[in-house]
Amino acid sequence: MHRDDKSKYLLYIEPKKEDKLVTPVDDNITKLMEMALSKSQEGTANYSDLDDMGDGYDWGYGDIKKRIPSHRTGSAYKGVHRTPCGESSSNVDFLLENGMITNSLAPFYLRWYRYSVPENDMIKIRELAKFYDYEL
Repeated sequence: MHRDDKSKYLLYIEPKKEDKLVTPVDDNITKLMEMALSKSQEGTANYSDLDDMGDGYDWGYGDIKKRIPSHRTGSAYKGVHRTPCGESSSNVDFLLENGMITNSLAPFYLRWYRYSVPENDMIKIRELAKFYDYEL
């Protein structure tokens, strides 16, 4: 599921195998994502629902109304995602400390598919850097 929007979902992309770089990009952007993942909470998210922007969604049945968080800490998927080049994700999503939600392939995408990352996601990465006061 590819998300190229202004939601809190970060790096849910589907790059093409032929866009993989020959030499990986190991720079401050990649290191920022690795650091942010190391401080995150594991769980699952509702990223495939395009109406869910990552900040929760309303649910109701009869008189019962509640706000469901987009990220459910402590839960996991039964399977994993595999990139066209064969890299596998973990079976969880990650809630970053700034409220964005991403997946285990985020550093891999930044390292090997940097030029396939949409501008919306690069804007979100700059927001993440500001949150951590991290120089890119």
